[in-house]
Amino acid sequence: MAIYVTYNPDIELLAKSIESIYHQVDKIYVVDNTPGGCKELERFAKLENIEVIYLLDNFGIAYAQNVGIKKALEEGADYIMLSDQDTVYPENYIKEMLKGFSYDEKVAAVAPRFVDINKGADSFFIRPDSCLFKKFYPKDGLHEIMFAIASGKIIKSELLKDIGLMMEELFIDWVDVEWCLRARKKGYKIIGNADVIIYHGHGSGFKKVLFRKITLKSPLRQYYYVRNAFYLGLYSNNLSFVCRLVHLLKSIRYMIAYPLLAKPHLTNLKYCLLGFWHGITKRLGRLE
Repeated sequence: MAIYVTYNPDIELLAKSIESIYHQVDKIYVVDNTPGGCKELERFAKLENIEVIYLLDNFGIAYAQNVGIKKALEEGADYIMLSDQDTVYPENYIKEMLKGFSYDEKVAAVAPRFVDINKGADSFFIRPDSCLFKKFYPKDGLHEIMFAIASGKIIKSELLKDIGLMMEELFIDWVDVEWCLRARKKGYKIIGNADVIIYHGHGSGFKKVLFRKITLKSPLRQYYYVRNAFYLGLYSNNLSFVCRLVHLLKSIRYMIAYPLLAKPHLTNLKYCLLGFWHGITKRLGRLE
């Protein structure tokens, strides 16, 4: 079964995404986080095996994912696929992705390789036991990785009883990372399937600095990104002390880079500093 989380979606792009996966799964849940509800989603509710769930407010991606996951578990789903509203999937996506679970009986989730449509470049995987969060760019095969983005990720349902659901307090950003780290701490594996490619937009653009492309986000998203990065670095027990220290040092870069690169600079600085303060003081949830 597939779970989409929507927020003021581009309906035509969402339609392309759903069309690409519709015949590959038994059922699709569309969980809508749009305040007041996105009425255009009714076109999908009329289709067989698609259920639209209106939350009528923005409760965050983690909460919405959990609503869909609970529904899928009630229906007896063996595997659950998470998806953003803008990812289009290739033919035989599910069939090829499920091969990743043959890697090991302890595989909790399998994620695809993706191309960032904003940067126009392949993304990367993170080596599973590297405290330096070392990147690698495989072109094929199955690889154990540290964590993966949510969109296109397929989770083995029976393991959710042990691992748990998504951490709703994070609201958005780092939710997928936190879940993967928690799964690995319990002895499970996350697999990157480099044989399968999806195209996915990350952030709202990028800024080129020397030889690197830095993903940009809105000031509010930068708040959540910085806040949750510092919170996980300081308080998560799913990483070793050394890994947490490296993560915290990397998180400082976000506070410096975002306000310098993205306009309006003062607004971005304000949100980054607020995110830093809320992260170290454990103030989570939605920013009111």
